[in-house]
Amino acid sequence: MKLSEVNIGKTFSVAGIEFIKFTDENGVCAAVSKDILFNSEFGKNNNFAKSTVLKKLQKDILPKLEAEVGEENIKEFELDLTSLDGLDTYGKIKTKIGLPTFDFYRKNVRIFDEYKLDDWWWTATPDTTKEHADDYWITSVSPGGSVDYYGYGISFGVRPFLFFVSSISASCEE
Repeated sequence: MKLSEVNIGKTFSVAGIEFIKFTDENGVCAAVSKDILFNSEFGKNNNFAKSTVLKKLQKDILPKLEAEVGEENIKEFELDLTSLDGLDTYGKIKTKIGLPTFDFYRKNVRIFDEYKLDDWWWTATPDTTKEHADDYWITSVSPGGSVDYYGYGISFGVRPFLFFVSSISASCEE
């Protein structure tokens, strides 16, 4: 089945990873893994662009997905790293794989609620930056779906966020 045929909020699999489909616009769909793929400390600070998590996603997960669907079928996107308190210190990064932001989670909470997990997972959004207080805290989602923030030295779940071309084939169980 083509990814474009999968309904928003339903799951599909690519390279043995189950994803939730969130949007489908202009031939590209946003997806987040249904489950935590691995646990990891965030990094040395709360800047996702320099995080251990991003490095692991780019090294271990992205190549597996690209080998399955082709590099051209995973689209680069801009990930906004604005902190919860509105600081744009970290700016935006271009990447092919990342984590959902707090804003993406909030906008899509009803879909995420259908797939609650039994462990905490990271978002890409810092609580604040050194401009206001420190670079220690990152927003995270609890097993119940509430949002809180924890320090970068804690190991939480990682749920990759990326954009697939909607014309790819994906297995789906609806």
